[in-house]
Amino acid sequence: MKLSRKFLCLSLVFSLLLSSCSTGRGFAGGEKISIAYAEPISGFSPTTYDSNNKKYISNIYETLVHYDKTFNYETGLATSWGRYDDLTWEFRLREGVLFHDGGTFDADDAVYSLEAAMGVENSQLSSLLSNFEKIEKVEPYKIRIYTKKPDPLLLNKLVNVYIFPSGYEDFDNPDGTGPYFLQSIAGGDLNLQRFDQYWGPAPFFKNVTLTAITNPDERLQAILSNKVQVLANVPPQYVEALKEQSINVSAFPSLEVSYLMFNFQGVFRDQNLREAVNSALGTNYAEKFGAGYLRSTSQFAALGIFGYSKTFADRSQNIEKALEYRNLHEGDVNVTLDIPIGLEELGGQIKENLADVNIIVTVNASEPDEFENKILQGQSDFYFFGWKYDLADVSDFFETVIHGQEGNFGKFNGMNYANSQVDEYIEDASEILDSAQRRNLIQLITKEILDERVGIPLFEAEVLYGLRPELLWEIRLDGLILASEIVGKGV
Repeated sequence: MKLSRKFLCLSLVFSLLLSSCSTGRGFAGGEKISIAYAEPISGFSPTTYDSNNKKYISNIYETLVHYDKTFNYETGLATSWGRYDDLTWEFRLREGVLFHDGGTFDADDAVYSLEAAMGVENSQLSSLLSNFEKIEKVEPYKIRIYTKKPDPLLLNKLVNVYIFPSGYEDFDNPDGTGPYFLQSIAGGDLNLQRFDQYWGPAPFFKNVTLTAITNPDERLQAILSNKVQVLANVPPQYVEALKEQSINVSAFPSLEVSYLMFNFQGVFRDQNLREAVNSALGTNYAEKFGAGYLRSTSQFAALGIFGYSKTFADRSQNIEKALEYRNLHEGDVNVTLDIPIGLEELGGQIKENLADVNIIVTVNASEPDEFENKILQGQSDFYFFGWKYDLADVSDFFETVIHGQEGNFGKFNGMNYANSQVDEYIEDASEILDSAQRRNLIQLITKEILDERVGIPLFEAEVLYGLRPELLWEIRLDGLILASEIVGKGV
């Protein structure tokens, strides 16, 4: 899994940090709706773990289990599930479901799709499903999943695994069971049509166009002129202009949290310096750079996911305390802060804050690939880092970023951080099936790494959506815009 595909989708943060018309005629309700994103789709493979591609193909494919709008599990192509033992899960599948090509969904398709996600070439899900031992067809509409060790996140993982027909390999021609099928691709637009044989409730709109408009000004004009009716990635600087034209604009948590992370093999192995940075940094970065759509945070977990807690105290700036910690470290401190290109203003503010406590910072802004490589090689003194909680659980972050580099753990640990006790806690949490016990252990892990100042949580981004006044739609915590959930007013 490529780092840039997992840690923070930086385009969202850039759009917030860098931001300091008629309404047109109405559309024919029920006939067509257009949804616009800031980035185009880059591939149609149902084995994707790319959050941008999932925004498009989630209208075409379905999963065994899915989330409701607030991360509760709901039945999908599986109607029920349960555990035989700690390593064995059984799923009863939905009958009477058709693929878009007319084929009938059954256990063979579920087994084939899961095995492909586990091991097909170029699958982005293979690492996610590495704990899966075997998938077994039990009956025509029943399967079992065997894991190598207990897996409390098994259902969360299945939410990300799309189901497709047995033997299907032509991923460029999507074939799912969803409420819409791909009718055509024109100029980068995906034109979807309502699937009349869909097993669930029929969507309100017959036709859906998914389009990408990379230019912020063009996105604004597209919704003002009614070229599109739903707009993801609303540029913050245009919120007032949209509201003036009766466009509904809503902000919602993005599950994307940003931090500063320290290299424990450099000068920041001295906790006194980490404490000095923690106390010296301003607490208004979200307000100053986010145009009102970044939210300050004091913890690693995103709002709304498993592991988030209100019990941790907010960070406060205290220059006097910062100087006390700084003076416990002898000698000059000259460090390089690594950030992606586009975040120079934020880097400059951090540099200014730390100069007040005699920590001299050089800000190094680099292209994403260069930035990524330097972090993964453990060569950065300290660096900007973001994480998107696709699994709606903080354990993914702990296992991948905080745990020491060992086996499948610590793949994105660029801090050279290693704490055997924390590692043991993280490994235990990865196998505890009782949610109350897991929650308590996760709180203990969080306290440990906050006390050690492994990193400093800065802010959590919010996503801005624009919606034409003729429509009704409830925003989802997972960030997906499912056209089947959008209806015209009066329905």
